[in-house]
Amino acid sequence: MLGLVFDPSPRRLAIGGALSRLRPEAALSGQGPLSLREMPDPRLPGEGWLPLEPRYVGVCGSDVTEATLQADWDNPLSGLVSFPHVMGHEVVARVAETTVPGFDAGVTVVVNPWLGCAPRGVTEVCASCAEGMVPLCVHAGEPIAGVNGSGVHTGNIRGLPGGMGTRMVAHRSQVLLLPDGLDASAGVLADPLAVGLHAAQRAISGWPGGGTPGLRRRRDQATEPAGHSPHEPIVVLGAGTVGLAVTASLRHLGVGTILVSAAWPYQRELVEAVGGQAISHHPREAVQRVAEAAEGRLSRPWRGTPWLICGGAAAVVDAVGSAATLELALAIVRPGGTVVRVGVGRAHRLQMTLAYFKEVSVVGSNGYRRKDLDTALTMLAGREVPWEQWLTHRFTLPQWRQAFRTAARPQRHAAVKVTIAVRP
Repeated sequence: MLGLVFDPSPRRLAIGGALSRLRPEAALSGQGPLSLREMPDPRLPGEGWLPLEPRYVGVCGSDVTEATLQADWDNPLSGLVSFPHVMGHEVVARVAETTVPGFDAGVTVVVNPWLGCAPRGVTEVCASCAEGMVPLCVHAGEPIAGVNGSGVHTGNIRGLPGGMGTRMVAHRSQVLLLPDGLDASAGVLADPLAVGLHAAQRAISGWPGGGTPGLRRRRDQATEPAGHSPHEPIVVLGAGTVGLAVTASLRHLGVGTILVSAAWPYQRELVEAVGGQAISHHPREAVQRVAEAAEGRLSRPWRGTPWLICGGAAAVVDAVGSAATLELALAIVRPGGTVVRVGVGRAHRLQMTLAYFKEVSVVGSNGYRRKDLDTALTMLAGREVPWEQWLTHRFTLPQWRQAFRTAARPQRHAAVKVTIAVRP
């Protein structure tokens, strides 16, 4: 098989590290850790596994961070990855051979990359997997029988190639049939849309009925969530793929007013297409806009950005994950509100005073539940998401450098989701 391999051997890491200090994309030269190479086809680890031929794979922001060596060296998740590995976790694939009932050779499937109890052959399923929240499986990172290497999901494990290769394998618990009538290329959006859906559910989980797909808020007081008023919007920071996915999911869950920070002009139309209102990403302008929308009162410190001492967003979903966006989230969320962190960035100085002063709940959002992927596919098939607008760039596997460079600098190319067509 042919695969895009991330190999942090000392020589490749030294060269890639030196190049990335000049310019992050320089690490994609092929002399760094990432390269396209021939390798043996993966073997089926055991019963219940399917051989797959990837068709389309999305280039995720985490893929770009890894490939350009922009992650922190002391990132605690490094202990849940094994190298070298074939990258790619937003995968649409074709079943190569019938090995599991219900998945005949030739059918197209969407891959849930998360590996829980089932692929590990655990008979007493943990509570997280029983609830469908596989990313929190208590056995995460433990070895998988018949697999060389360990990790938390497909695309970061030595012996389980991801979608950026011509062959891969997946456990039956990881695959879902592509809905009839849905274009296969749209399937790469199922994973990030499910990520956005889970984050949206986390944002409204404190409301009566919150976090459930059936929630449809009306304007009358009887169905208004406790502690929430029409003057309190939900704010999404970031209008990339995940930020748009969160916005579309909040609208799907019945949220009325959604303000979304857009860094670049082309993102404004995308935000509006999924029911959001685009606002500036500049902190002072964003704070002022939220204050107006939520009828909040500002406090102006000696230095730094003004912040809302009363009023503000009922919840803020940070889809960027930087120190700056967390500080902005704390400035605009109302006292007692919720900040959901779905993005991750490099460590920087962080001003957290407002978290305690406003008694803000800062929560994480990691992956999604199994049913969220089903819902995401239903949303795509039902045209709740304008997926054609999101799939802005497509490249072939040999064009991987161009694909990653485009994803690394979306503002230069008006990019949203960059995909690689492995076997169209």
